[in-house]
Amino acid sequence: MSFLNRWQTNAPLRRAERPGGFTIVELLLALAILVTLAAMVVPSFTGLLADRRVLRAGDQMRVEFMQARLAAMRSGRTYMVQLSTETHQLRIRPWVDANDMTEALDQTGGSSALLTGGNAMAGAMQEVDVVAEAREVDLPQGVTITSLNVQSSQRSFMIESQVQAEATVGWGQPILFYPDGTTSTAAVTITSEGVGQVIVLLRGLTGEPTVTDVLPVPETAGATG
Repeated sequence: MSFLNRWQTNAPLRRAERPGGFTIVELLLALAILVTLAAMVVPSFTGLLADRRVLRAGDQMRVEFMQARLAAMRSGRTYMVQLSTETHQLRIRPWVDANDMTEALDQTGGSSALLTGGNAMAGAMQEVDVVAEAREVDLPQGVTITSLNVQSSQRSFMIESQVQAEATVGWGQPILFYPDGTTSTAAVTITSEGVGQVIVLLRGLTGEPTVTDVLPVPETAGATG
């Protein structure tokens, strides 16, 4: 028998001896590697999403501050932002005082209308319209406004004293935005439990808000003791 004949005779046998596909052991080994990689990647991915959430909350508050400042400059009226600590809520509204009612009663801008018995309903309607501009904003779920630090000034004393009663219903000291573009000097801390915190800084002279990077949450005195 020639070599070619012997090769053709044994060829089917050689083809049958070739392994096909993967064995169960190989499949289990590949699955174990995938599970191990997933266990390493998922916590990092979850932490990244949590970081993005607290950063997004800081950016959202920064935008609200910018919009309140623009609204004050455009309307010629002082705006204020009030925060509810230990929650994720804030409220933006124009400030209404007795001078607003006077201006509504007297179209010339003076106070003579009140002295001559002007229509008090006109002033009331003006006040209602301004209050209707107030709006409440929710920051992303999972974050909390944990601290608020606002520097008081002689300019802000009157407004702060008149809204002090609202602190009993959860709203803190107001952050003020004036028609000339200046603001209160303030720092707001937003925290995501177990992740970190960002601080929104507002410089009163320029009215420019900035947001820090994600910072670790300081340990409390009780925890360290």
